[in-house]
Amino acid sequence: MKVKDIMDTSPSLIRTSDTFEQLIRKLDEVKYRSIFVIDKEDKLVGIVTEVDIIKVLVPKYISFDEFLISAMEENYFEKKCIENKNLTVTDIMTKTVLSVHQDDTVIKAAALMFVNKIHALPVVQEGKIVGNVHIHNLIKHIKHLLAAELI
Repeated sequence: MKVKDIMDTSPSLIRTSDTFEQLIRKLDEVKYRSIFVIDKEDKLVGIVTEVDIIKVLVPKYISFDEFLISAMEENYFEKKCIENKNLTVTDIMTKTVLSVHQDDTVIKAAALMFVNKIHALPVVQEGKIVGNVHIHNLIKHIKHLLAAELI
């Protein structure tokens, strides 16, 4: 089976020029908790996940060190949210994005997700995003396969 047979044709998109605040509002509305980033020519240039957002708010120098974490100001997180309100999506996004083509096989998409520990892949044609495949699409596909097998 091909990616085009299971992909979602309405990917969640945001522009590089949009802000952190716009991103948070958009993320609250989307289905898969990740948003693909496009430039002014509608070309795919990145992806933003919930983890990318948290990375912006947690200090880069921190590792999981109880002492450093407990020494941080109580309202640090809230202050960082306000400070980053106008940060552009370009500063938040992951710029390296794996992708698939709609004629690629489902196993290729599944393998890319598994090997790279990701949950979503954009489906790209000529640099522009035409859909996405999420782990949920794969699970739904498995469910349909198993249901058909029972008949």
